[in-house]
Amino acid sequence: MKTKVGIGHSNQTDSFAAGKEATEKALANGKIERSDFALIFCGGKHNPQEFLDGVNAIIPDCEKAGGTSFGIITNDFIGYDGFEVGVTIFSSDKIKFDVYAEGDINLNEFKAGDALGKKIKAGGVKDPVAAMVFYDSSKQQNPPMLNFATPLFAALEPHLPKGIPCAGGGFLADMRLSQCYQFVNNKVVSQHVLAILISGDCQFDTTILHGCHPCSDYLTITKAEGPVVFEIDGEPAVDKIHELLGGKEVVDVKDFAMNVTLGINRGDKFGDFQEKDFANRLTLAVDEPNKALVMFEPDLTNGSEVQLMRRNLEPDYLQSVISGVKDQISNLNPVYSFYINCGGRARPFSGVGFEDAEEVQKAVGDIPLAGFYSGVEVARVGEFLQPLDWTGVLCFLAEK
Repeated sequence: MKTKVGIGHSNQTDSFAAGKEATEKALANGKIERSDFALIFCGGKHNPQEFLDGVNAIIPDCEKAGGTSFGIITNDFIGYDGFEVGVTIFSSDKIKFDVYAEGDINLNEFKAGDALGKKIKAGGVKDPVAAMVFYDSSKQQNPPMLNFATPLFAALEPHLPKGIPCAGGGFLADMRLSQCYQFVNNKVVSQHVLAILISGDCQFDTTILHGCHPCSDYLTITKAEGPVVFEIDGEPAVDKIHELLGGKEVVDVKDFAMNVTLGINRGDKFGDFQEKDFANRLTLAVDEPNKALVMFEPDLTNGSEVQLMRRNLEPDYLQSVISGVKDQISNLNPVYSFYINCGGRARPFSGVGFEDAEEVQKAVGDIPLAGFYSGVEVARVGEFLQPLDWTGVLCFLAEK
């Protein structure tokens, strides 16, 4: 039997009704009679248990995984008002999905990643083709704090097959870092990390859509503690960024948060620019009294070399990158595409004049497309699994 994929969405405000409607649409759109696995996402304004109950009213025995999302993307829908939900149902004799989960990520990200990796090894999935990794971005709301993916992936990666394709994201309910939830089969949990291992007669390809280019020489972090960058090139970090951007008269420090981006080149330092080699770090907040930048991740340490990045997202760029990936799998049978997009790239927040997810919709064409808006995006950069900021990660799943 050829793999069938059905995708449905809803933006009803009633959580049960939204879950039920999206699931019914997914079954109808995919002409699915047997549900083997479902990816489910619901907006931050929904009651997660009621949403799951709505899904289970239609597919109670289907294995499920997913979580809270900032917004939903499908072939013909984009929304991020907080009530959007998305359901993708797979029916396949060729492709298998195995779900693993570990809690207490808020207590110790490294420990949670290591425990999850050990569960994966003990699970004994034969010859996995790819892994999808999702986690709770928000550690707490007051004061707002994030779970860091860097130590999480450092612990998880040694347990995964070397070089296995990976993609995923950090769940985000809203820009206030409200509480997130994860779905593990018929349970609603929080502060968890999930891994979905994909195996079978299939191929999983990913591509990173940054839309950022370096606009400075290499800069050296000279003082940092955790996610806070205090000094760059021996100067207060805020002063250095102001210097690079033309001064306080040109850019207000209050505009640094969610805009100032530092890029880490994981490839050839002096080679031609290769976007796939960059892991970008977005500024979460500014510590004005200390003239410091608070970043989304704690991996910018003393001695790290970075470049200030400039956003230059263009429709033609997205179309060309996606076309290149589609060419790579042209001899296969693509059955599904999945787009993990930074919440900051939604048009109201992006600073660019178009909706980048619309360009993804056009480029994907008639391949079933599902996606969600995230807090952090996950993909391989070079050899390593990396958290990414202000990034899109597009995946294609194809039967061989």
